[in-house]
Amino acid sequence: MKKLTIVILFLTTMLFISVSFSQAHEHDQAAVKKEVIKAPIGVPAGLPFSTAVKFGNFMFLSGILGTDLNTSELVSPDVGKQTKQCMETLGLILRQAKMDYSDVVSCTVYLTDLKDYSEVNKAYSVYFPKDPPARTCVQVVRLVIGAKVELSFIAAK
Repeated sequence: MKKLTIVILFLTTMLFISVSFSQAHEHDQAAVKKEVIKAPIGVPAGLPFSTAVKFGNFMFLSGILGTDLNTSELVSPDVGKQTKQCMETLGLILRQAKMDYSDVVSCTVYLTDLKDYSEVNKAYSVYFPKDPPARTCVQVVRLVIGAKVELSFIAAK
């Protein structure tokens, strides 16, 4: 009988802890809201995705091409210049959310030709002179409007 009482007490305690943790977790989740960050002038609007979304301390920035913000055309056929423009546009979006390049924790680079890897690195590294974010780089068959590079970020503050 004593063992049964101990087992019941143990199970009741575990159930109480589980329910308490679950309620606390639900409360924390309810406090965190998704916030859509509006696109800066020149970033195409009306597409079926958000330019950036903040969730808690994280911000997820959609892929950005190296387009002129006034004309929405590629700034140049040169991959280095396209990369620089991608970084500048991503910087505008970061600042809109009161963040900067030092808050970037991950970057994904999409290239149409891996032969451009070193030229992209040259333009990219200017923005991350110290402690760069984690990064993935992949070659893709094609990018929208004939771009040679597209960058996306995850930032945290």
